[in-house]
Amino acid sequence: MTPEERRSKIIDILGTASEPVAGSRLASELRVSRQVIVQDVSILRASGKEILSTPRGYMIARNYNSAPYRKTFAVRHNMTQMEDELYIIVDAGGTVIDVIVEHPLYGELKGMLMLKSRRDVKEFAERKRATGSKMLSDVTGGVHLHTVEAEKEDVFSYIEAELGRAGYLLDICD
Repeated sequence: MTPEERRSKIIDILGTASEPVAGSRLASELRVSRQVIVQDVSILRASGKEILSTPRGYMIARNYNSAPYRKTFAVRHNMTQMEDELYIIVDAGGTVIDVIVEHPLYGELKGMLMLKSRRDVKEFAERKRATGSKMLSDVTGGVHLHTVEAEKEDVFSYIEAELGRAGYLLDICD
């Protein structure tokens, strides 16, 4: 398979996937290394393909704006409270699309999350512990934004109330 055929196949796989596809899965299916997939995705992005990288894998950007309602929540908490905050959102029926912080040097930094279930949150938290990675919100003393999508608008009222009750909510932005 030529590199061009492989990249085309990556687009085909991502285009038909309903969830993010792990780079290791792409590597296995295409019989190349994970690093080759990372390079291919970089080349595809440079050519104008909108491929998102999430903790759970790659996805085409058009698969990302799926729910009819979207709201941004401004929150603050420490790292031991991260799972609780994310569980509040997904238990209410929200999908945590991303985390956004304001970096003093680079400006806005965004990490794609795409967490929609307790299982997703658990896997994300386990990956954080296993890798020892720092959270984006470490830069801002725990202050960050989450873009949340939901199928019903009333989900946001519940999320707001629960985040407020837990002491995490700073403000709500549209």
